[in-house]
Amino acid sequence: MRIFRNNTKDFTSARGGVFALGNFDGVHLGHKEIISKATSIANEKKISSGVLIFEPHPRKFFRPENEDFIISDIKTRSYLLERQGLDFLGILDFDLHMSNLSPYDFVDKIIHRAIGVSHLIVGYNFKFGKNRSGDVSVLTEICKNLEIQLSVIDQVTNGDSVLSSSNIRSFLKNGDVLKANKILGDDWTVKGMVLKGDQRGRTIGFPTANISMEGWIKPLFGVYAVTVDIMGVSYSGVANLGVRPTFEGIQPLLEVHIFDFSDDLYEVEIIVSFVDFIRKEKKFEGIDSLKKQIKIDSTKAIELINRNKN
Repeated sequence: MRIFRNNTKDFTSARGGVFALGNFDGVHLGHKEIISKATSIANEKKISSGVLIFEPHPRKFFRPENEDFIISDIKTRSYLLERQGLDFLGILDFDLHMSNLSPYDFVDKIIHRAIGVSHLIVGYNFKFGKNRSGDVSVLTEICKNLEIQLSVIDQVTNGDSVLSSSNIRSFLKNGDVLKANKILGDDWTVKGMVLKGDQRGRTIGFPTANISMEGWIKPLFGVYAVTVDIMGVSYSGVANLGVRPTFEGIQPLLEVHIFDFSDDLYEVEIIVSFVDFIRKEKKFEGIDSLKKQIKIDSTKAIELINRNKN
């Protein structure tokens, strides 16, 4: 999958392709339904397929002071989208100019002229243009005028659950990873660079790979059973996501203890997938009680990961 931004001029091979358009935060099953439509049409027509996403998320652009809500940052979303068999990922820079485009100008200048989309795929509730004044009915008329084919995907459900990013956020904030993963169609995933930490975990016998969670959603702080992809090899592990009250931490951090792994991972990108929630984060009286709890958590993590495989 090749990546381009909306101000890039040299990806002419993307022109004439079938593109799904949206935020695709989390890349859940509803998003995958839209993307599947794009790849299916592209295969039938023997043309390229792609996805167009906004960066930053428009909600973050307009309300930067709001609590962090992103399910998948741009790096993680790119990784998840690449797994969908797409040819292209177009990242549309959402800035003041983009936010002031009328619905017609957005489609004409960006979708039609800059990228040359031949067939556009959106969800039933897609909104666009200045003040979100455009919806699928407006988009239908614009695409007809510009001779762009359009497909609108109806709401997708999975049992009793509506497949939406909002529902995923709600489940994660309650620590219900299993319900969030059901909507995602996979384990909730964080891809990030391992930071140089204080190496406290190594001194107590439980070294951790640490990833900053700044800008991400704040799920229920606590301990999770996880799997970790390191350069294509999968490992099991246990992770604490939170502020580390025992050591008076402030910023949210993902600390992953990887079983049967001891190599140096600083400045290496790893992919952490959340299998299940174990317990809430808490402050311990001392190192010994913390070490004892980590052993208990590790045993529980192995049990949950093995159960998830069956």
